Amino acid sequence: MGFTAITTVAITLFIVGVFSVILFDVQGVLNSIEGQVEIAVYLKDNVSNDLKVYLENEIKKWPEVDSIAYVSKEQALEKFKVQNEGSDILKEIQGNPLPASFEIKLKDAQKVEQVALRFVDKDGKSIDGVDEVIYGKSYIRKLFSITAIAGTIALLIIIILILATMVLIYNTIRLSIYARRKEIEVMKLVGATNGYVRAPFLFEGFFEGFLGGGIAVVLLYLLNKFLLIKGETVIVETMHIKNLAILGSSNIILIAYFGIIIIGGLIGILSSGFALRRYLKV
Repeated sequence: MGFTAITTVAITLFIVGVFSVILFDVQGVLNSIEGQVEIAVYLKDNVSNDLKVYLENEIKKWPEVDSIAYVSKEQALEKFKVQNEGSDILKEIQGNPLPASFEIKLKDAQKVEQVALRFVDKDGKSIDGVDEVIYGKSYIRKLFSITAIAGTIALLIIIILILATMVLIYNTIRLSIYARRKEIEVMKLVGATNGYVRAPFLFEGFFEGFLGGGIAVVLLYLLNKFLLIKGETVIVETMHIKNLAILGSSNIILIAYFGIIIIGGLIGILSSGFALRRYLKV
């Protein structure tokens, strides 16, 4: 049973480690996308320079705002030409129909809707000088929903796997106690204390969990080296995201390795403790 417990702990914690790496990377990608969220405030063509300066200064004072950039009508047209270079749509443009705008980036993308609503009065109309406010309302809500759901699902899977591991070690220790019940009875008769009787089982549980965690780390390291690191390389090259589990600047993966081993040992001790408390009736 000991071999079965160690194997199951190793497989379970290995899966937990894989999910942790993937979850961290998915969260990094979503955070990067959130970081690109910005509010585009389009101004009316007849807005005065004084009103423009006033709005810009007021927006800069808002604590949620990270940066604000003014894009003139001329700059907007140049950007449009660059983005649509070679397109027939440029031939149909006469004059400059594009408005001037403010491009606002926030410190916390979660507050984008809160900030965007400040450009609308109580009647639902845009404030003076503002023609339209664009921030991808439906897109933003879907993005935040996906972020929350992905994190919740991954956390639940990890919790379920850890609980399954605890149940297995619990049953392993319980069967060990049952198999050695005669030996334990003799130990108690000759004066062995409860602590003395419990110690070997607690150590057995810790050893199974610790060894299983160590094996899981080895398997996770091999998977990272030959598979996951290739996936992160693609993400870094295509999306320029540096905050990843393996290739990131922080030591997230090392913390994960260390955490898996510690969790394995703790699961073993806790499972053994529960089994001893209930089944050690001598």
